[in-house]
Amino acid sequence: MLNKPKKLNALDLEMVRLIMPEYDAWVGSGQHQCIVMRGAGEKAFCAGGDIASVRTSSLEGGSLAQDFFYEEYQLNYRIATAYARSGIVQVSFWDGITMGGGVGLSLHGKVRVATEKTLFAMPETGIGLFPDVGGTFALSRLAAGPEIGMYLALTGCRLGAADCMYAGLTTHYVPHDDVEALVSDLEECEPEIDAIEAVLQAHSKDKSPPAPKKDPHMSLEARHEAIKTCFRIDDSVEAILERLDNMANDESANEDDRTWAKTSHDAIMKASPTSVCLSYEAVRRHAQPDVDIGTALTNEYRLTQRICVPDGDFFEGVRAVLVDRDQKPQWKFDSIQNVPQQFIQDHFEPLPESHSRGELRLS
Repeated sequence: MLNKPKKLNALDLEMVRLIMPEYDAWVGSGQHQCIVMRGAGEKAFCAGGDIASVRTSSLEGGSLAQDFFYEEYQLNYRIATAYARSGIVQVSFWDGITMGGGVGLSLHGKVRVATEKTLFAMPETGIGLFPDVGGTFALSRLAAGPEIGMYLALTGCRLGAADCMYAGLTTHYVPHDDVEALVSDLEECEPEIDAIEAVLQAHSKDKSPPAPKKDPHMSLEARHEAIKTCFRIDDSVEAILERLDNMANDESANEDDRTWAKTSHDAIMKASPTSVCLSYEAVRRHAQPDVDIGTALTNEYRLTQRICVPDGDFFEGVRAVLVDRDQKPQWKFDSIQNVPQQFIQDHFEPLPESHSRGELRLS
């Protein structure tokens, strides 16, 4: 149980260090187990990482930017490989806000349960970061297609339960009022995938998430063809923006497509140009069939260490959105077109030997 409800169960280094040894013990036991992960309170599973503290530590000369991402990604890797290594089935309940670090704690596990309270997003480009915690890997491999993942990565679009199920972000839907009964049955069943799946099916069969209350015509399913048209992963951010702009201004196009295209275009233009370009490149790279979660996390750690610096967009984005709350970040580059391609490519290079933690080590 993630137990910081007043902070929406935001993940910090202390929590990572409490969870990690538990996971190591479960994996090391050699026994199949069912792990239920939930968030305390009524509002959130986990609303993300405690990134404001990362910024504060760095400004004060601390090492939290190195340590938090390093150890968080190690935990993400444990979760992602637990089933293959030890038959551990993690069942995570997205019964509320699930963003950023909360996605990393759950998306790579075997089972993710949505409820009508689910609110998912990876909004990192708006604060000068990118969809990390293995997000660029998972989004590139969504059941609904990599274009959906690219769309979510670049726009930070918020999704409810129906969209999460459609995209393949969640595996089951259960009404909020049934969660306690489901957890109780999971605690009693054999810790084998078939037995766990039978319990999940018993609680989710014939139950469908409600349609979005706001703008149902903007659901992923309704806009899927438009997303596939605009968010191809084989060209460039500039090409995506051009297609969105063309669709938004095409008087012969579907009116809903035009509205969606303008909203998506505006969301990308508002975000950090560096973050948008890094997110695009990371999703593109990690969509390749020879890339695994370990490689993706290693790349993502390199990116964080080059983004989380005093003159970078992450510090400025957190200041504008979470600290001063003026919502007026001054990004390093004033447009996506002005972000040098070599600048983006350099972020993916191995870290120098002088780096305090060095390259991410996974085991």
